Amino acid sequence: MDKQQLYSNLNEGILEERAGAFARNLRKNLTLIGSHGGLRRVIPEFDGRTALVIGAGPSLDKHLDLLRRFQERQGLAYIAADMALRPLMESGVRPGYVFSCETNPVDFFRGLRTERIRLMAFSCMSHVNLRTWSGHMSFYNWMIGGDAYDRLWKEAGLDLGFVGTGGLVTTQAAAFALGCRISNLVLVGNDMGFRHRFYARGTVHHLSISMRTTRCAPMESLEINTSRRAMEYRIQRGDRTFFTTSQFLAGKMWLEELFGRSRIPVYDASFPGCSDKYVAKIELGDFLYSLEGARKRKRRRA
Repeated sequence: MDKQQLYSNLNEGILEERAGAFARNLRKNLTLIGSHGGLRRVIPEFDGRTALVIGAGPSLDKHLDLLRRFQERQGLAYIAADMALRPLMESGVRPGYVFSCETNPVDFFRGLRTERIRLMAFSCMSHVNLRTWSGHMSFYNWMIGGDAYDRLWKEAGLDLGFVGTGGLVTTQAAAFALGCRISNLVLVGNDMGFRHRFYARGTVHHLSISMRTTRCAPMESLEINTSRRAMEYRIQRGDRTFFTTSQFLAGKMWLEELFGRSRIPVYDASFPGCSDKYVAKIELGDFLYSLEGARKRKRRRA
């Protein structure tokens, strides 16, 4: 498979489909961009911390209790994808940061208390989505060149900062985190593959399926049918077979390439997630408790 062609097709497809929406959204966002600014003031907040990039894959469900238990630890920084915010907050987890690059109006944030969360917002994201956010914001552009993109970034402001994209909101969050002086990067719920269910329970996607359930079309059947329609590629993890889309596959390969160049340790509690050639596969509980033990030993020595 030609990775560069996959990336190129994805970026060109995005621009071809969404060029008009990008420009319209940006014009509406300019006042907020002028008020809130870019990434520069946020980057120091990550110094020395372990960043957890939290996606909305099905494996998120089993980690919600752990994320709630450890969320007040000062050495951790939770960075959630927009799709993951609702199930997190409804489980009592309040991430410090949320990434969003959605250019369509999607009801990610309505009704959620976001006053104490910072939105890391793509400069051309949906203005409707921005209007439902009540906390601080920091805007960024994509690290993609070309005449059409360059005009957008110039209008948004080159001083906002640029983030590598990889085609997914979680790839952008991971790229941002690796650009800060973090100590570790941990991926949670970044499955980028699926079997019978596409997203975690409680996400906008999951709730939209639940609204179509009937006695003759139960939730499980609708989820399986949705997943079957999205099957484009296979991912093998031992004796278990998963499926993925071209967009998820491009994001997975892009991340693996990024992690292969990084000097920052990357750990993955997602499933199937990234290949263990590029990340250390972990049980999230074991990892978080080991950090806790290391901090306690350090305090005793001090």
